[in-house]
Amino acid sequence: MSYTVRWLLAFALTQSVEMGVYAQAHAPPRPLRERLAIAFAASGISHPIVWFVIPELTYGLVPGWWTTVAIAETFAVLSEAVLLAAFGVRLPFALLWALLANASS
Repeated sequence: MSYTVRWLLAFALTQSVEMGVYAQAHAPPRPLRERLAIAFAASGISHPIVWFVIPELTYGLVPGWWTTVAIAETFAVLSEAVLLAAFGVRLPFALLWALLANASS
């Protein structure tokens, strides 16, 4: 199985889990269609960077794979929280939602 196919499967799994979490994380209240679009965008933007870019940037610079994973997950949580905050979720709550979503997937 190619690396791209593995990413596509991981992306589908991530979206199926995280969209359910992020669809609940909206203030002010929004229609379901908008909540789902924002939920899809949160992981849709960060996931390709986590999968393709961060491992390339950290290769040979950090000690071990788990350090790369920690950097990637930190990026995912922070970037997704910023996106939620841009849509009106207060930042402390946006960070908690992003942490919950990423821990779930």
